[in-house]
Amino acid sequence: MATHVTEPLDQEERACRWGVEPHVPIDLSPTRIFLFLLKVGLVYGAACWAWEYARRSGLAETVHQPVVAYLRSNSTGLPMAAGDLVDWWMGLGAGAFLTSALLRSWPARLLWCCWGVWSIAMVSAGTPQDARSVAVGVATLAWAAVSVIALRGRG
Repeated sequence: MATHVTEPLDQEERACRWGVEPHVPIDLSPTRIFLFLLKVGLVYGAACWAWEYARRSGLAETVHQPVVAYLRSNSTGLPMAAGDLVDWWMGLGAGAFLTSALLRSWPARLLWCCWGVWSIAMVSAGTPQDARSVAVGVATLAWAAVSVIALRGRG
């Protein structure tokens, strides 16, 4: 019995058969690299400026303290310490923000939105009744303002 040997498909034939576009190489010209680094620097600079302003004005503590209070009061019985949960919450938010802003991936954007809703819910639960509506409003506006950077463009 004779076996039939076929030649491997080239990129154009593969693209035509499977309905995908042929591989396009990434342009790594000095101009592209410079523009990418400029974009990263601007996002980083804006984030540092915003964080410094939020820290000096008390905005960061308005959001951070209720989240810490919520995690500390609701983490009893967990194998993870409350301080580690706070670090995990902050790292997850920073990672989701950076991945969403720089790579514009849909999973990162979804994670960023879930993180924001979860954070606002923790601010609501961790703030005393008298200041709850103001704290939730401040947290919502702060998250929405940062989301302008994280969710920009189409993805």
